[in-house]
Amino acid sequence: MRWSTAVRRIEEIADECARMAAQPAAIFRLRVTEAWLHGPLLDPPVEELTDATVPLRVALVHEDRVEGDAGPAAWGTLPPGAGQWLAASRLPRWQVRTRFRAVGSPVANHEIVAPLRFWTLDAGLDEAVVAALRSGRAEEVARRREPEPAPGEALAAVEAELARSLHRMGELSAARERHRHEPGQEKRLEELADVVAGYLDLRHARERVGRG
Repeated sequence: MRWSTAVRRIEEIADECARMAAQPAAIFRLRVTEAWLHGPLLDPPVEELTDATVPLRVALVHEDRVEGDAGPAAWGTLPPGAGQWLAASRLPRWQVRTRFRAVGSPVANHEIVAPLRFWTLDAGLDEAVVAALRSGRAEEVARRREPEPAPGEALAAVEAELARSLHRMGELSAARERHRHEPGQEKRLEELADVVAGYLDLRHARERVGRG
């Protein structure tokens, strides 16, 4: 993906977040309130982003428009309503790796390092951020990035996400056992696989943070 294309895509993602936020709450349970950028686009500019996986990475902060939200989803899984939100948006058609982070929780973690917010529901697109990215001078808005936590704080954050993943793994395993002979287990099994993958990712992150 070319650098200029990636910057233009950031503007399009902001437009898409605004469009989705205007949809009826009765139809879309999840509402995105902030969009943050992390990854190669915050590095020194190059003509072509050549990340081997996905060059454009965003974290979407969400809130639940239905009472009784169970809190942040396990790492690597989608919160309730996020699948529907993504399906109705254009993000899956683009080269974008999307992570969802619950409102009130830190955006940054072991993967989302020093992210930069570029859109909010209240203020819209941050034109200063886009201008800095377009000119290849992300350092001009570096002070707006969420700071990296101290080593002790980083380890505690990973441990908290590990505990959440393990808890969700237990819930899904128990539900699968209770409903083993009922139809429609595919969705539960898919989420269980995502939880396990996220848990293993967090285990590796804990080892790296612990060594640091």
